[in-house]
Amino acid sequence: MSENHKKRKFEWTKKKVIMAIIFIIIVIISVGVFILTIMDETFLFTIIRDYFIVPLLEIGFWAVFVFLFLMVIQSLIAPIPSELILLSGSLIFGFWWGTVLGVIGSMFSAAITYYVSNKGGRAILEATGDKLSIADKMIGLMDEWIESWGIWAIIVGRAVPLIMFDPVSYAAGLSNIKAKQYYIATLIGSIPRAFFFAFLGNQVFGDNRDPDYIRNLPPGRLEEVSGQFNTIFYIIFGVLVLMLALANLLVYIREKKNNRESHQEIQEKIEE
Repeated sequence: MSENHKKRKFEWTKKKVIMAIIFIIIVIISVGVFILTIMDETFLFTIIRDYFIVPLLEIGFWAVFVFLFLMVIQSLIAPIPSELILLSGSLIFGFWWGTVLGVIGSMFSAAITYYVSNKGGRAILEATGDKLSIADKMIGLMDEWIESWGIWAIIVGRAVPLIMFDPVSYAAGLSNIKAKQYYIATLIGSIPRAFFFAFLGNQVFGDNRDPDYIRNLPPGRLEEVSGQFNTIFYIIFGVLVLMLALANLLVYIREKKNNRESHQEIQEKIEE
């Protein structure tokens, strides 16, 4: 763990309190949306269809600006992953424009989540200290990982489609990565990511962009599309859980190794 991370003295400020409250609200909303998705298999797609896809198809030119705005809103409700929004973008704007706007929207959402996490989430961890020791140690591990791999750590996290976009943004905000490196890496990694999901969206929806058809999908078709959305969601969420489990395992192994080395040093001093 870096010396800066260990020695930094934390003090609450009005700004940090506000950002911490926002961060906590985001977590609560996120958990609620995730539970509803499990309870109703059509919930996730229905929300995206009724409040995202169909309205944007109906407003024409202004859909571009609304799309970018909703990408930012989405980033603050993590269980509605940006991957599903990128998937929908190809239906609304077509493959190529869906890709371009997907990259731009990803940059906006990445900036917002990074800021909220950096000012709110990190403040909570620094204020709690030993009370959240495992989280604190994981952040230290993350700092070292970014220090070791630099900009590539974020590029890979962005470019690999199965790695959830928003948690990478929140994790980067909790780490010590420089903002300039973060934004450059996000831009590079977002291009292949947006391209992939725009292509996948074309495969799921085809070329039918009629709002009335999409709004009134037959029950069988609704369940089919919802199932495709949920499959993508559960895969990328499962990868996220796996990554968190591996991170905890690495922290545990490191702690065991450090304790063993400390014990050996004490034994050697005693024997001397």
